[in-house]
Amino acid sequence: MTKLDERVIANMEIVLEDVCRGLPNSGGDHATRKYVAQKLVQAAKKGNTTLGGLEAVGRRALQQITQGSATRRAERGRELAGSNNQLRSAYRPH
Repeated sequence: MTKLDERVIANMEIVLEDVCRGLPNSGGDHATRKYVAQKLVQAAKKGNTTLGGLEAVGRRALQQITQGSATRRAERGRELAGSNNQLRSAYRPH
């Protein structure tokens, strides 16, 4: 395991706060912040330790979350629409 120095940890903290600043609930929910933090740690352990590099990683992680939740909502909407159509056809008078 790669040990991260104080400067890198400080950079990760700055990026986490900056990336999550615009989220609801004063910086996002715990799961969102945890996901972004995990991505930052992974990047730092691979040698991506600059403020700019970590900022890009943090923003990409947040984008993955928001796109993923939008995709899940769209899929769920299609599922519900399909089940509603099945119900309508089952109760349609013949």
